[in-house]
Amino acid sequence: MSTTNNIPEAPGLVETFLRILNNDLKHFKLCCAMVFIPTLIVFVLVMWVIKPTYAAKAVVTPPAESSGMSALSGMLGGEFSSYASLLGFTSGSADADAIWTIFDSKELQDMVIDHFDLAKRYEFKGNFRADLLKLFRKNFKLSLTDENMLEVAIEDEDYRVASEMATFMLEKADSMFNAFKTKQARQSREYFDKRMALCLKTLDSLKDDFVKFQTENNFYEPGIQMEATIKYLSSLQTERQSVAVEMNYESQLRGTDSKRYSELSKRYSSLNTAINQTLNGKQQSMGLITLKKSPQLGAEYMRKQEEIKVQAALYKLLRQQSEQMQLEEAKKLTNLHVLEAPWPNDKKVSPLRGVSLMFTVMVCMLFATLLSNFIELVKSQKGTGSNLEKEWSTFTGFFRRKRNA
Repeated sequence: MSTTNNIPEAPGLVETFLRILNNDLKHFKLCCAMVFIPTLIVFVLVMWVIKPTYAAKAVVTPPAESSGMSALSGMLGGEFSSYASLLGFTSGSADADAIWTIFDSKELQDMVIDHFDLAKRYEFKGNFRADLLKLFRKNFKLSLTDENMLEVAIEDEDYRVASEMATFMLEKADSMFNAFKTKQARQSREYFDKRMALCLKTLDSLKDDFVKFQTENNFYEPGIQMEATIKYLSSLQTERQSVAVEMNYESQLRGTDSKRYSELSKRYSSLNTAINQTLNGKQQSMGLITLKKSPQLGAEYMRKQEEIKVQAALYKLLRQQSEQMQLEEAKKLTNLHVLEAPWPNDKKVSPLRGVSLMFTVMVCMLFATLLSNFIELVKSQKGTGSNLEKEWSTFTGFFRRKRNA
């Protein structure tokens, strides 16, 4: 029981807090010095030494998708999607990605650096252009808002210069995007022109072959010719049957030696000859067709005609898109629509005076508290022969020997 009573009771939270506070109060001057001096130094720095930085921001809408390009992308969809990607027919999101790439490109940022002489403005002493570019990118920010709008922000020590740089970047980015779209449209138009010339050559060849096929086979309008041939054969067959009936009647009435029977017999022979000539294709010069060959000729006729229609439709499409690309190539419009233009905002973004001072006070107070409590801990262990006292004596003895020497 006595051993249990000799164990010291663990201090509570309130007791620990009061002990820490009392130790700070015992070394009040030290704590005040540790908090006040750094805070004063930081105050002087943020007020008069560190140059303030200002920010200019602009919010722009991504470029709208071109109606002509979107229509072409739709027509070239499906199995022709590879052609659409090959020709660079991009959607609205891809155009926004292109704008993002332009803003983040070395070419545009080099223009800003050279135009505003940022090497002198930043007091850049390095030898490498990449280091100057890195320094500029620290002051440049490109982001996407919650509404999927592009936000461009530039920081500088002069709020007017920051505004001018943001405006300059917007103008150059729009010009570079126009050049990109113009080059894209020119490449597409050149492709369409070449493809159109090839298509026209193929179309002329198909037409010549089709005309040759029609001339050689006297096969011009299958439907009309088939109908005329069947009607002609039907009339011959009807007339031949009528002559046959009349010949039979004449042979029974007057015999086969009569003059009338001889005339009917000649008439019957001529009808047979006409029918046989028609069936054998000997009446093609009159526009009549051979029934046995008509299915094969009809299939060949339709195949050639469909090839001509396909090539004609393709040529029409290519011609339309070539004209559309010419319009796109000649179009000089503003693609970046500024919703919030950059303006000379004289409100500082850095240094943050209040935050800097509060942070300095809290950190210094923490270190002052730690130091005060450590001093009291060392005093409380003095004369007890504890390990802490021994280690502290060894530590301070090292400095005494250095000073005596």
